[in-house]
Order: sequence, then C-alpha cells, then structure tokens
Amino acid sequence: MNLVFDIAGQLCAADRVTMRGNTLEAEFDRNVIGALADAYDGARSVSVLGMPSLNVTYSVQNYREAGEAGCRAVFSVNSSAGRVLH
Repeated sequence: MNLVFDIAGQLCAADRVTMRGNTLEAEFDRNVIGALADAYDGARSVSVLGMPSLNVTYSVQNYREAGEAGCRAVFSVNSSAGRVLH
C-alpha cells in the first residue's frame, strides 16, 4: 500500500515509508522533488491522506535525490500549535 502525501498542494504517492518516533522517512519518484522544495522553502505543512492514525501535519526537515529515479524526504510531526516536535 502506498501512502499519499499532500505536499505543497501536489498529491504524491510514496514508494516506501518508514516511521521513526515523530518522523517519517519517505521515498518518492524524482518528479516530487519540486514539491518537496516548495514545502521546505515556504515552511508549508504536509499531510498524509487516507490514514486516520496519521491525521496530523508534518514539516519537511530535509530532502535529497536518491539515485536516478527517486528522491527521499524526512518529515517531522507538527504539534497542534504548528511547531515541529523533535
């Protein structure tokens, strides 16, 4: 099952997601890197769609290209006040 993220207004299906405490690490197709850059540079919140247990917002902590066909991003969960929880 692929998780779908709303990143800077673009729906992006993750190829792989790993949860670690208050962070998510996700791998995407390379075409998502522009949306990740927009969310990171504009400090825009990211959400995961269709998963009630993940019904919070996230912030892009870092992102990078991962090989020829993909990119990888780390997201941190935001508090209800919109601050990043570490």
